Amino acid sequence: MGFNFRKSLKIAPGVRLNITKKGISSVSLGGKGARVNLGKKGTRTTVGLPGTGLSYSSFSPKQLKKKTAKSEPVKPSMQMNMSQVNSSVPLPVIPGTERKVSILLGIGILIMPYIFAWFTLRDGYSKLARFISFGWLFFLVFVNLQRN
Repeated sequence: MGFNFRKSLKIAPGVRLNITKKGISSVSLGGKGARVNLGKKGTRTTVGLPGTGLSYSSFSPKQLKKKTAKSEPVKPSMQMNMSQVNSSVPLPVIPGTERKVSILLGIGILIMPYIFAWFTLRDGYSKLARFISFGWLFFLVFVNLQRN
């Protein structure tokens, strides 16, 4: 059995810095109902109902940028058989083909950002969509903290 060390420091309301014996392991943002954990290996998002023990967690591994000499555009004549596609390997996101935030997701983010802002962390959403949804979430959290 080896020696282990873990310490979690509260930096601000809803922001925690997690430290292990190897250094800073991650930063956690959010509260009991919803939390985003940004670590060296990737991002873990957890949404739950406090007091019930029910939660949903997803992990997005950090993608390493590969240096290529020159990438060739995909030719329309190149076709791929569905048996050649491995579902465990994520498909690359082509620049300019980001997902659009649907009207229902936008309304959900506007009314209940505590739940719906986390959906923009899935692959394909632009940084602007993530910035707006989490900016609105943090603004509402800040306003609620000022009232108390």
